[in-house]
This record gives sequence, C-alpha cells and structure tokens, in this order.
Amino acid sequence: MFRIFLYKKMCFLSVILCFIMLLGALFNTATPYIKTSASNGVTVPVVMYHHICDKENRWGDYVIPQSVLEEDFLYFNENDITPISFNALREFTQKGTPLPKNPVIITFDDGQKSFLTKAVPLLEKYKYPANVNIVGALTVLYTENGDNNDNYAYLNRQDIEILSKNPLIEIGCHTYNFHSLNERQGIGKLQGESETDYSETVLNDIEKFNQLYFEITGKNPSVFAYPYGIRNDILLSLIKKQGYTVTLTCRESVNCISKGSDTYELGRFNRPYGISSERFFDNMFK
Repeated sequence: MFRIFLYKKMCFLSVILCFIMLLGALFNTATPYIKTSASNGVTVPVVMYHHICDKENRWGDYVIPQSVLEEDFLYFNENDITPISFNALREFTQKGTPLPKNPVIITFDDGQKSFLTKAVPLLEKYKYPANVNIVGALTVLYTENGDNNDNYAYLNRQDIEILSKNPLIEIGCHTYNFHSLNERQGIGKLQGESETDYSETVLNDIEKFNQLYFEITGKNPSVFAYPYGIRNDILLSLIKKQGYTVTLTCRESVNCISKGSDTYELGRFNRPYGISSERFFDNMFK
C-alpha cells in the first residue's frame, strides 16, 4: 500500500513539474528578450558591409548587389535575428535594458553614395537600424564636384544632413582623411614617429572630422571605425578622449557584451559576395 501511495505521489509531482515547464516555455516564447546579469554576457555579432552595386563586374570581397543585401535581411527576418542600434547596445551596457534574442548590428564602411540609394530603402522597408562610417575628406570632395553617380560616388553634405535626421541611421567617423594604404597605413603610427607627433596628427584629423560633422548635423559623433582595422593603444586612448563610445575593428569575432562593460574594439564580419546568407551568418549564430 505504501508503494502504491508513493507511486501516485510521484506521478502527481511529475504532472506539476511538466505544467511548470510548459508555462516557462510559453513565457519565453511570448517574451523574446535576454535577461542578463552583470556576470552573464550577450553575444552580439557586427556585420560590415561596404559598397552596394548592381554591376556584376564589380562584385567581390567589398562589393555586393542589392539583391544579396535583401537576402541577408530576409534571413534575419526568417531566423528571429534582430538588428539593433549602437544606442540600444549602450542602453544595455549602461542601464541593463534588455536586448532582443539573437541581436546583430549592421554597419557600412566608407560612406559611399550607394548606402543612401540602395541600402537605406531596404533598411526602411524592414525597419532595421544601421551605422554608416564616413570619410570626411570624401564628403567634402563630392560636395564640391557635385558627382552623384552611386556606382562610385560618396555621400555629400546634403546626404549626410538627410541621413542624420533618419532615426534608423547612426553616422560614425572613418577619419577625416586617413582612408588609404600609403606609408602611414590608415591612421596607424609611422615607423620612428614620436608619440607626441603621432598624437598631434591623430587629434588634428579627428577634430577636423568632428567639426565637419557638427557643421552638417549639429551633433557629435560617437562611433569610430578604424580604416582597414589598423589600430593601436595610443589611437584608442585619443579616440576615447574625443568622446567616442564605440570603436570598430576588422577582427572577425563575435562580441560578448555584459551590463557595465564598454563598447570599444568590437569585432566585425566583412560581408563578401559569393556566399549564401545562411552560410555566412551560421558562423555567427550557430
């Protein structure tokens, strides 16, 4: 008799346990947010796009057609991946504001005209936020020459003003005039250059960018993308002092972000042509 009673009691407890588990599953489905303690990080991949061009002979490591960009966005939509802004990331690190499940950040480097003509319409269609990092000298050049051919032109002052008013877009710094692989290699330090001279060169460039950006938008930039991913500790220190809160590398790694952590030196995955959305993003999310 005691065995029968014990068996019935165990069955009853099993039913209760299953019911609790079912309620938990339903709650998780209805609330697709990551609740994170200070010691528990959230993985946040960052994708790096460049030029969007529909000329087939241009497609390669840094150029994709608009159709591939939309395939990526459809992949997000179909796999419960949610693009977030850097502002949302700051809200999480500073205040603990929950992030959606499977967050991802979309970035575009160089500031080519195609971002406005080909990427923004898709971002608005899917309501996805994105960051675009511009080169100040190229903005000035294409403002002066008036060339608007989105096969090769860069964003001008009017474009930047328009984008700065778009709630989906955050504009970042890709230096004022150090986007080249000449002797300096991006904004890197020259061999034999003193730390004082290097710091002065960097500050002059960043301050020139900040001034241009403020003239156009009335705002101060907070995202800095290293040209070609070339960076050093001196550069990072100077960028921080200029008020930037995000720095973007070209290191292909998924970022683990926790409440209270900073958002410097984030890894990014370059999106090339010739690989499916599933294969490209599976490396980050699975």
